[in-house]
Amino acid sequence: MTPDPVDEAVALHDLALSAWDEHRYPRSIDLCRRALGILEAHAGAGSPDTANVLTLLGSALDELGKHAAAEAYHRRATAVMAALPSRPEVLLRLRVQATVALAGNLRRQGRYAAAERLLRAACDDAAPRFTDLELVPLRNELGVLYKFAGRHDDAQAQYAAVRTVLEAAHGPDHPALAAVWHNLAGLAHSRGDLAAGEAYARRSLALHRACLPPGHPAVVADEAHLAAILQARGEPAEAEPLLRRAIAYFTARHGPDHPDVLTNRHNLAAVLAARDPAAAEALYTVVLAGKRRTYGASHPEVALTLTNLAALAAARDDHDAARALAVEAHRILAPQVAATHPALASVTAYLTVRGGDQPARAAA
Repeated sequence: MTPDPVDEAVALHDLALSAWDEHRYPRSIDLCRRALGILEAHAGAGSPDTANVLTLLGSALDELGKHAAAEAYHRRATAVMAALPSRPEVLLRLRVQATVALAGNLRRQGRYAAAERLLRAACDDAAPRFTDLELVPLRNELGVLYKFAGRHDDAQAQYAAVRTVLEAAHGPDHPALAAVWHNLAGLAHSRGDLAAGEAYARRSLALHRACLPPGHPAVVADEAHLAAILQARGEPAEAEPLLRRAIAYFTARHGPDHPDVLTNRHNLAAVLAARDPAAAEALYTVVLAGKRRTYGASHPEVALTLTNLAALAAARDDHDAARALAVEAHRILAPQVAATHPALASVTAYLTVRGGDQPARAAA
């Protein structure tokens, strides 16, 4: 008996999901492409199964840092789902899933306002019919978006809601809580509450270490996250080897311009700054070039490295260079993040003290 092509495509999608869960993103992409070809031929480009595969394909590309390519697949998925009714319930879930994935893609590209519009629309669709537990991915993505945009109180509210729901559903020691603690650690770091940030980061790492092997990507990412907070707390001896491990690990998996590599090299430069400013500046410069290649010249991630380069230049009394770097960072950040964003607040304060062109207030 000849197997049904659509059943074959669904089986390939299931394999792609398993590869995704194992962080084998190239394998997931290959399986999705095979499933997509079958579905487009036998179920049609407007099938919800096709949209489901498109969403996973875009998400796997996002994990590899290929956001422009991913966006095209996410937009195809959301267009398919927008053309379908929201009943039965499974269609609404696929629509929200596709919307959240597109919003995450736009957030990674620094397009925060567009991402928020999508997430708010998804909330309006989902809230009347989803349980609190089903709303967790949406709330979590909103929290991440608000954190990167410098809207710390909004991020805190979303993370607190997610934590409450997950603890009620699974208990406080379930591995599902690790991502919440990871996100709370990043938020506390951004707010300058380093003691809380370290406690949250260690909690996330402990939960992941309890259920995952030492070389799992989530464990390495948690170690690197903890290292960034330790560096900020003035504890480079513990931070540096964790960062170097993460850099080697993610470079081997994804190449030198992957976001995880760039972020950890940026944080390693911060560790080096205290004892060897010249080496830190050289590493920041390499990271800056990589971020421009990966994200584009006007991404907020580029501005973070410009801000740190400005601080190094100011520390050696090269205020002409520092001001030029701060002006560029301000130009990038002001239209995209809240005025309270730490990097924007830093460059605004520096430019105000040094005089010259008065920077415009950042959009909220």
